[in-house]
This record gives sequence, C-alpha cells and structure tokens, in this order.
Amino acid sequence: MKISMIGPDSKAKGGMATVLNNFKSFTHTDCKIIFLTSWREKHRIWTAIKCFFQIRKALKQQQIDLIHFHVAQKGSFFRKAFLLVAIPKRYHTVFHMHASQFDTFYEEQPTFIKKWIGKVFNRVDEVVVLSQEWAQFYRGLTNTKISIIENAVFIPKENSYMTNQKLIITFGKIGERKGSYDILNIAKRIEASVPDAKFILYGDGEVNKFRQQIRDLGLSNIFVGGWLDDEMKIEVMQNAAVHLLPSYQEGLPMAILETMSHGIPNISTDVGGISEVIQDKENGYIVQPGECQKVAELLELFLHSPEIQRKLSDRAYQTLVDKFSIDDNFKKWTYLYRRINQGGS
Repeated sequence: MKISMIGPDSKAKGGMATVLNNFKSFTHTDCKIIFLTSWREKHRIWTAIKCFFQIRKALKQQQIDLIHFHVAQKGSFFRKAFLLVAIPKRYHTVFHMHASQFDTFYEEQPTFIKKWIGKVFNRVDEVVVLSQEWAQFYRGLTNTKISIIENAVFIPKENSYMTNQKLIITFGKIGERKGSYDILNIAKRIEASVPDAKFILYGDGEVNKFRQQIRDLGLSNIFVGGWLDDEMKIEVMQNAAVHLLPSYQEGLPMAILETMSHGIPNISTDVGGISEVIQDKENGYIVQPGECQKVAELLELFLHSPEIQRKLSDRAYQTLVDKFSIDDNFKKWTYLYRRINQGGS
C-alpha cells in the first residue's frame, strides 16, 4: 500500500514537524510512505501550489492508495482544503488534526465559512484526532468517522533522570497560549523559597517581549534559551528536574511526551489531551490554566523532595513505555490505513 503524506517541511519548528519526522522511520509491513511538502517558512504560497501539482503527478504515476494530510488551524486548514481539490473522490483521504486552537478558529468564522469547513471534513474518509476531548469537538462538525491516535515518541532504553536537580524547563513557542507569562509569575513566587531554582524557556515566538518582561520584573531566575535541535534538547533534558507547560489550549504536546520519555515529570494544565497522559500526583501534576500559586506550591514541594521526584519520574517513563511508544503508534496507523483502504468503518 502506498500512502502520500502531506504536511509542513520536516525541518520546520513545532510538534507537527516532529511527528512527520517520526513517520520517516515508518517501516511497518507493506506500507510505503511518500512525503510531499505543503508548507515552508519561505515561499509559502509557491510551496502549496507546487504541492498541488505534485499530488496530481503522484496519483497518476505512483499508484497512491491513500493521502494522509497533517492539519492544524487557520492557514494550515485552508491549504489542505485547497490541496484536497486535487484529489479525485475515488482516492481515500485522512485529515490528521494537530490543531491546538481549532475550536477558537472555528467559532471566529462567519456562518458560511463554518458550513464550508463542515463540507471539507465531510469530504475525507476519516478524521484522526489526538484525544477524547478533541474527538467530541469534531463530532459536532462532521459526520465523517473520528478516530483517536495519540502522538508518540522514541523512548530511551533506560530512565536516566537524576534527582536533586533544580532546572525547570519549558519547550515550545513562547506566548500567551502556552502560559509563558504565567511562568514569570511562578518564577517570582518561588524566588525566595527555592533560590537555586532556574527556569529556562526553549523556543521561539514572543522572545523579545518576554525578555523585556523579565527585565521589567527584575527577575534573575528565568531565562530564554532559544530553539533547540534534537541533539541539544537531549543534552538539556539530562539536567532537568521538571518540565513546566501551563498552557491554555493544546492538542497533545510533543514536548510533554518527549520529556516524560526521558523520565522528566511534568506540571501542566487540564486542556486538550494532556490529562490523558499525565495522571495528577501519579506521574506528574495537573492544574487548571492560570493557577500560578498552586504551581508555585507544587514546585516548592517537588524540588525539595527527591523521593517524590524519583516516584513521579519512574511512573512518567513507564507511562510512555506502556502507551506512547513509536512502535505501538505505527501499528495503530497501519491498522487504520488497511481498514480505510479495504473500505472498512
């Protein structure tokens, strides 16, 4: 079976590109994946137009059985809807939804665009989402079958987490949606109680604005580390105590899966699919968005207790081994591809 996989440049920043890179290791059974790029940071419109003709060519020359679209909100959705036009209805199609804000994006649209969005979803054979919460949302938009396949990561053979660390890391885009400015509040609250704690946010986004707020608040325990490649990320994780992601909207963040696969406990919020990975007080901590004081209290407890660190680390690592390994993820995709290709429901 041949699958054409359509999404952003795998060298781009962000979780969707990470997922695409993971698929490059897909070697299961008789499935062969052909990758087509629909978005690059430069030449965005030209890349989408070029992809349109590449799809048509692939369908004619390579006997494609199924087209797997990686989709988010806003421009990503409009691009994939445009590319869908290139595909005759006899071909099977899947929309793999990575969007963290599709609900907000949808509600902001006028009625006629909402109806059109529904028609786009009705056009594909299946919509794949990252969590139960998102499945419930998309069922309200379309009659197309909704399936849940969580994100996954490559997992180290051993948990190398070290207790008694004081480094609090955050991976991802810096901005309000990720709760980045709440971290300023949290850092200020624990500055006196855990003086050796250090917060570092690794990512792009509102970097200059964030640094200015650090200066305005006079904080000396929080820094911006920039975007990391995979090798640098592993090096940072070796010295991390906890990963903090106080987001207001999410899908299923790759940053949480990546850090937990290295045994790093997470403190995060009950949004998107996060609570389907993190069990509060079992393998990490779950709070509500905006609960800065509670996060500060949890950090104080956690950073002063090697026993809690060890327990949460071991359980975080085991959660990933049991439920979020790449091998299991690829088996789910293989099953879905075969079922759709055989006309199953």
